[in-house]
Amino acid sequence: MRKKGRISGLRWTFLKLNFLPVFLFTLIVTSFASSSFAASMRREMESELRDLNDAVAVVFDMMYPGDYTVVEEGDELLFYKGDHLINGDYSVIDAVKEKAGVDITLTYKSTRVITTLTDANGNRMTGTTVNNVITREVTDSREGHFYPRVSISREDYFAYYAPLVNSDGTCIGMLFVAKPAKEVNKLVWQSVFPILLVALAVAVLTVLIVTVFSDKFLSTLIKIESLLNKTSNGNLTAELEPEVLKREDELGDMGRYVVQMQRSLRDLIERDQLTGLYNRRYVQMKLEHVQKKSLETGVPFSVAIGDIDFFKRVNDTYGHECGDAVLVDVSARMTEMMKGRGFVARWGGEEFLLVFESYRLDMAADCLEDLLKILRSRTVAFQNEKVKVTMTFGVVEGSDDLLDHIIADADKKLYYGKNNGRNQVVQ
Repeated sequence: MRKKGRISGLRWTFLKLNFLPVFLFTLIVTSFASSSFAASMRREMESELRDLNDAVAVVFDMMYPGDYTVVEEGDELLFYKGDHLINGDYSVIDAVKEKAGVDITLTYKSTRVITTLTDANGNRMTGTTVNNVITREVTDSREGHFYPRVSISREDYFAYYAPLVNSDGTCIGMLFVAKPAKEVNKLVWQSVFPILLVALAVAVLTVLIVTVFSDKFLSTLIKIESLLNKTSNGNLTAELEPEVLKREDELGDMGRYVVQMQRSLRDLIERDQLTGLYNRRYVQMKLEHVQKKSLETGVPFSVAIGDIDFFKRVNDTYGHECGDAVLVDVSARMTEMMKGRGFVARWGGEEFLLVFESYRLDMAADCLEDLLKILRSRTVAFQNEKVKVTMTFGVVEGSDDLLDHIIADADKKLYYGKNNGRNQVVQ
């Protein structure tokens, strides 16, 4: 469950790292496209409403020549265009609304005289007034004005107001042409929606691709993590799967570094740093395994302890650096001799433990005699000195006895040899 949790956490991290930029890019692109298209629609709507406003004004001039005039009869305003009474005549503005889908209003000053606008009950909004700010801006300047947001009866409009100016230059009212903002917004959304769909499709595709590649990536990481976990728990022989080591990327490098670290730890724990031989603690574990295998299969094994003769004299005469050189040289000779026969460890100081696998006592003794011949025939060179080296060995055949007893028996034979002339194998 912990591993699954880690995998899920890492996968979520990968998704965030890859999906969030795509998601933000999607938002930016969509927002930019929306605002750009909305600005374009605003310009187009301004041009369209201005043209419709001019067209309606021309129609009224053609159908009803003359100036706009107002006659007040009691509380009623009679609005004329030339000799034609405008009040109640919706033929022109209703026809334009049906064809162009816009609302139209003619006002006297700020009061709506005729209009296609209706209230919540469906009644025409004649007699209602236009915003005072808009009225002043249009009538005072005697110029048309476009408004991207005019709220009328709780509905927003794109609106164009133009002054109604008579031949003597007086401004008597306004001509209003507008389109509901919701229709324009719908057009914007219809145009932006495909862009949004494409962006979302890219985001989903990104998630799928990231998931596939992150699973492969995480699978490799988990294998490396598993090796690290085994190594931290003391298993220094665990292996990393070959496909990880074959990778030519950073993950492959990471896997190889872990393997190298594992080997370094194994050498640090198992090996003597000076000679490169197994150390005492580790060789005891290996010897237990050899004895167990021997007891199970009946195959013999032998154990020997060797000691460099007069090693203290070497240190005292030539110095400890020379002594180290002797230890390294002798270790190399023993390692070479033990290849295919068993293993050798530094037991302590100038003492060494040799384990012969599948060797009877007489066979092990013969191998040691051969080793002594090699040592006697050569010298260890150190600076300008040539140091002669000999060794004494005690060797016993393995049994089902306690290992400490077997090693103690070999040690007794070693000391017998040390006290009886040295430079020999005692069995």
